[in-house]
Amino acid sequence: MVEERNGRRCTRIALVLALALLFIAMPALFGSTTTDAAVKYRIDQEWVVVWVNPDGSVDLQYNITITYESSAQGYLTIGMPKAFNVTSARGGGGSLQYSDVSSGNYHAVEVYFGKPMVINESASVLLLANVPNMVYKDTMNPGNVGLQFTPSYYSDAIVRSLRLAIVPPPGVNKTNIKTSETAYFTEVEGEFAVYWEREDVPAGTVLTYGISFPEEFAMKAEEDGTLGAAIALIAVAAFIIFAISRSRKKVHYDPPTIAVEALGPARGLTAVEAAVVVGVEPVRVLTMVLFGLLKKRLVKVKETDPVLKLELASKEIPPGVSPRYYELDFIRAIKPDGALDEFILARCWLYLRDAVDKKVRGYSRADTVNYYKSVVNEAWGQVLQASTPELKGDLIDEKVEWLLLDGKYKERFGEAFPPNVIISPRPEWWWYWHGPYRPSGGGAPQGTPQAPAPIPGQEWANGIVLGMEKAANKIVLNVQEFANKLVPAQPARPARPAREGGRCVCACANCACACACVSCACACAGGGAR
Repeated sequence: MVEERNGRRCTRIALVLALALLFIAMPALFGSTTTDAAVKYRIDQEWVVVWVNPDGSVDLQYNITITYESSAQGYLTIGMPKAFNVTSARGGGGSLQYSDVSSGNYHAVEVYFGKPMVINESASVLLLANVPNMVYKDTMNPGNVGLQFTPSYYSDAIVRSLRLAIVPPPGVNKTNIKTSETAYFTEVEGEFAVYWEREDVPAGTVLTYGISFPEEFAMKAEEDGTLGAAIALIAVAAFIIFAISRSRKKVHYDPPTIAVEALGPARGLTAVEAAVVVGVEPVRVLTMVLFGLLKKRLVKVKETDPVLKLELASKEIPPGVSPRYYELDFIRAIKPDGALDEFILARCWLYLRDAVDKKVRGYSRADTVNYYKSVVNEAWGQVLQASTPELKGDLIDEKVEWLLLDGKYKERFGEAFPPNVIISPRPEWWWYWHGPYRPSGGGAPQGTPQAPAPIPGQEWANGIVLGMEKAANKIVLNVQEFANKLVPAQPARPARPAREGGRCVCACANCACACACVSCACACAGGGAR
């Protein structure tokens, strides 16, 4: 009897030991249960810029910083409203790996920070993407189009700093824009923008903002036939899901270097494009475009008084010559009589400006300006250090577009060619023989000029300065009227009565905002972490 009780007792002890061993072994077999718990994190900043393009697409810039309050593998998933194209993903001073994880109606990009994350470590990503066909007709505001945007919200994390700026197409301003919520008007890289800001947004809070503007500023707008009275503005259904699987051990690493503008200067611009970034006035930029056409022998100067008149050098572009997109636009502005169509010329400038803005988007504009100022200074340094007047002339002939980017180009030319310096113009110098200013004693010679006579260097340099000023003064009849063409006329609009009822009511006396009920078709989803 005693032996039977002892046997049962031993069996119970053995069973308890076996269960204990099994419990201890489970983490090794199936992974730690503590790491399966929801990852703890907070969003330190979620700064978003939405550029609305005239073609109906939007460019998105997400600048997100997360601090992990538990260990994780370091994956970040950013939701997109529909099919998209990622331009770049950067963080920690370099490029980040990313992949399209879209499936069915779900569209998202997954970014990998490149290393496991440990407790209290932060990581940042600067993501640029383009989403087409995002502007829809506003059926509640006839004649308007627009969109709504829902910044990412997190069901289990606070957002310390939420900032959203929506940049409408060129020509939209505070007099003709409507917003769904009280907004502030500001600028993003010199462009008019509508701005909202919230601090310490609680977990799970959904915030939606929208704009509406005259359809004349958007070339393409989609109609939404599924919502009768809705504005049919397909929203940017932006949300962020942090897909972080279990981590079995902590890895020590140096914290990443975080920079708000991680891309630095935008290199590779032409002199004309750099002039737009630096802030050269439009007429002078267009004059630089003309110089490029003269240098490539694509156009000739017919007259300079009372206005500049041009003619095409040939009916077809010569082999080996590749005109820039803005040069082709400039050529289209030449009328049959040689005068320039100022309306087309204004569109040439606007298209150039928009193209440059896209090229520098996501880069540091301040760094870009400083970079191209250094390029100009380097070009002038080469001219000033050249050993002979003729070598200086060669460099000027080669780099004249960059040299004219300098606001003090007049003084620079005088410094390069002091008094009593004699120069013999070379036959191949395009500017001396083919520019708006021609040497005294006749027009540009037919064919290739032969044995040009030596002239004072200052006279030659003054010819370049005079040509620049003359072309700038004669390229348009009236600079102010031309400037007005760069800003589309805004239609007169009667005062709007205060709206009553509905969810889009705001009272905004004495504040920088414009109130409107911008209806939308919103497909919003929350983010999370695991």
